[in-house]
Amino acid sequence: MTPIEQQIEAMVISVRAAADNADGALSMAELVALLGTHSHTVVILLLSVLSMIWGPPGYAVMLGAAIVFVASLMMLRKPLRLSGWMGQRRLPEKMITGMLDRLAFLARLLSHLSRPRLEALAGEGAVMPTGLLIMLISLPMALPIPFINAVPNVGIAIICVSRINRDGLGVVIGTVIGIVGVGIAIAVFWGVINLAQSVLTV
Repeated sequence: MTPIEQQIEAMVISVRAAADNADGALSMAELVALLGTHSHTVVILLLSVLSMIWGPPGYAVMLGAAIVFVASLMMLRKPLRLSGWMGQRRLPEKMITGMLDRLAFLARLLSHLSRPRLEALAGEGAVMPTGLLIMLISLPMALPIPFINAVPNVGIAIICVSRINRDGLGVVIGTVIGIVGVGIAIAVFWGVINLAQSVLTV
């Protein structure tokens, strides 16, 4: 088993055990407490994977806002805490199960593709620019428009896994995918505005 598989498997075991003890559901604050106050990259990874799963109305916007918030704390090197309405929101059992399944798949896939390389792009010196980059990529995900967050989420997940695995090339690839996703989101948003204007002027 490769190092990245071991890390993600340990994460999956911890989250599954905590969810089982909590009758299948976890709050956002409980998830953060489980992973630690300095685990920004890991928390963003989990949030990006959660955002790829269909959830109750409002969850996509909430998760997008949470990624923006965590990325801002990562950029400023501040301890990670989710409180208030965001921390109290509970993740349904189906979302947690889907997240863990996707994490396991991601670990198997990236174990064959990712390895330590160009480590300066994935090390501590790159924390601030990476946090800013993730925050900018995740901004469109906080908009209440369905289906615009898929590609940015894939980019963010690749960036996070690559940081965990010290894979600078993976960070670059994730960045490119994320920027493409932002471009698609902007195009969709612009199209929605033009459509609304057309309907209102009829």
